[in-house]
Amino acid sequence: MNYERRKFAMLAVLICSLLLLAQPITIAQEPHGGPPPPGEQDDMHAPPPGPPDGPRSTMRGGLQLGPPGRWWDDKVFAQDLGLTAAQARRMDEIFQANRETLLRLYRSVQHEESTLEQLTTGNHLREEQIFQQIDRVSAARAALEKASAHMLLEIRRQMTAEQTARLDQHRPKPPR
Repeated sequence: MNYERRKFAMLAVLICSLLLLAQPITIAQEPHGGPPPPGEQDDMHAPPPGPPDGPRSTMRGGLQLGPPGRWWDDKVFAQDLGLTAAQARRMDEIFQANRETLLRLYRSVQHEESTLEQLTTGNHLREEQIFQQIDRVSAARAALEKASAHMLLEIRRQMTAEQTARLDQHRPKPPR
């Protein structure tokens, strides 16, 4: 059962990381310049489902500091928050400054998960090696999660207390 839960968690992190890193591509393809504001999300922009008993996150088990994606690029949502063009520009700069690190860490997670998958295939499974690789996967995932949280905290620091309070009203709520 624990293995199934871990495997699901690894897959969820992989999918959510892809969603987080692919967001700039989808925004560039949308005619209105960004995703719909939270509360008006279609299936394509809906946040990933959270764990049944915990907070929602762009990465499983992670810190959710606002709506998923580059919400500051949505003109209507940014206006609702009262963001200035300068704030949105700084947020974009923070995102771009962290993008390569996030991609590198994401690739590391992929590599470690791939290695784990190889170790768990076949008839002669070596428990010690598998457990060591699970630790490597967990460490890679933690590094990615910390880098993502660092970027999101930097983005939030660009906002006033009033703007942050408005943003927090749009954070996904965990199911009860």
